[in-house]
Amino acid sequence: MIRKSVAVVALGLISLTACAGTPESTPVAQQQQEAVVALNVAENADLGPVVTDVEGFTLYRFDGDKPGESTCDGECAAAWPPATVADENFGVTGVERNLVSSIVRKDGSRQITVDGMPQYRFAKDAKPGETKGQGLQGKWFATGKDGARTQLAARTGVIAGLGAVLTNNAGLTLYRFDGDTAQPPASTCDGGCAESWPPVLVEGETPRVKGVDPKLLGTVTREDGKKQLTVANWPQYTFKNDSKPGEAKGVTVPKWFATATDGKKAQQNKAIALTSATVGDLGVVATDKDGMTLYRFDNDSAEPPTSTCSGDCAVQWPPAFVSEGFQVQGVDAALVGTIERDGKKQLTIAGWPQYMFAGDKVCGDANGQGVGGKWWATKADGSRAGQ
Repeated sequence: MIRKSVAVVALGLISLTACAGTPESTPVAQQQQEAVVALNVAENADLGPVVTDVEGFTLYRFDGDKPGESTCDGECAAAWPPATVADENFGVTGVERNLVSSIVRKDGSRQITVDGMPQYRFAKDAKPGETKGQGLQGKWFATGKDGARTQLAARTGVIAGLGAVLTNNAGLTLYRFDGDTAQPPASTCDGGCAESWPPVLVEGETPRVKGVDPKLLGTVTREDGKKQLTVANWPQYTFKNDSKPGEAKGVTVPKWFATATDGKKAQQNKAIALTSATVGDLGVVATDKDGMTLYRFDNDSAEPPTSTCSGDCAVQWPPAFVSEGFQVQGVDAALVGTIERDGKKQLTIAGWPQYMFAGDKVCGDANGQGVGGKWWATKADGSRAGQ
């Protein structure tokens, strides 16, 4: 039987430096007296509950480590300072006590572990709540309160002609299969089928996807015991022949459909000119039909909608032109308009003229973000991303 639960996708890879030996470990549960609380849990808008230090800074785990053993020393430890305590006498809040221990590093300092995995801060997190280290090198992940990696279960992307679809964290299109069932959720794709259509596997507590209703997300447990992401109860897969973001070769295979952001089958609609997608750490932003990031310019005005970017500026920042009858997906149509420009119609969102950036080469790029302190990717509500 396939059971329904909830979870979070994980990625794991490679190690950096190594140190010999297995440090001693002391379970917090065995401590007789508690002192200062060293661990807390904070709610992150994108990742859910994550473990923090006492100052509220996000703590991370490293896939190059092993339970009870840190392999991050030297330059690695400078970038990822170990979360240390003075001695074994420390308290925790929000994390099950039996999950928390400490190990002695080879320099003699005592490092906290959660579910056996050593904990670190990220040097570039400048204030509590930041998660700039999340997913770096495919090896570093914020620690969930159960000790598991935390990560978006999927993202949103754009396929020309299909509009907004779901993708995995590498940007590859997700699919649903008519041979499966949604009531109850069940996958029928195993063996050779699963080799061609790898299941999207997850771990942790609650799957999250920016821009997708959390109520649509869940998992099913496959016959091998692994958990597979479901969206609107439909098991999710990638396709082995898709090699890069923006591809959806699987839609030509009978019974297989790209998954729309509501879990339904993505349908051909070549009139879509404006949609939205998850772009880097900016969250969900507005894109054109090919998934190229759209930008707004602080020197323009929204009331009335006016563009001040022409000449060389417009070469670097090509206006986003649209045709009559264009359609919108993933952005409130009430916010969308156009202004006349060079005999064409330039797209506006919440009154702000929209542009692309000549330095963006593929969908998902946002190289124009923050240029000159005046150019910003546009959120779906027309506001500035990253602000």
